[in-house]
Amino acid sequence: MTKRIAIIGSFRRERYDGVLDILHRFRAAGFAIVSPSGAAIVDGEEFVRFSTDDASASDPEVQSRTLENIFSADAVYVVAPRGYVGRTTSYEIGRIIQRRQPIYFSEQPNDLPVHIPEWCVVAPAEFVLRFQGDTPFDWIFSKGSGEVFDVERRLAST
Repeated sequence: MTKRIAIIGSFRRERYDGVLDILHRFRAAGFAIVSPSGAAIVDGEEFVRFSTDDASASDPEVQSRTLENIFSADAVYVVAPRGYVGRTTSYEIGRIIQRRQPIYFSEQPNDLPVHIPEWCVVAPAEFVLRFQGDTPFDWIFSKGSGEVFDVERRLAST
């Protein structure tokens, strides 16, 4: 069965080429990418709009539709150049963690007040090698011990 991946991160114009590179690399490895589509950016500084977005939809409507796509993925991959994720991606990460959806990061985030275990930080090439076959994805707090892990497990089960 083809693994479904959502890619999130800061999609501002200056970072989008890096996102597209990872998107194409993952597709070439056989993953189905559920978000983003790879469409061109047409608008937005704080909230990016793509050519495939409904131009009449509000930013919250576009975000909700995007979350639907992200939540349909088997795992989420966060592109975090030099550790940057940004405001909207931070919101998405919180929702993803609360759902117990597997999430992995290209680099350790430096603007996110959440413990990210080292095993969840995976360069794109390593992600392909690790998950291209039958290796299952794991929720970020599924393994590990300590107060942070205990609290996060309790939070996700409420």
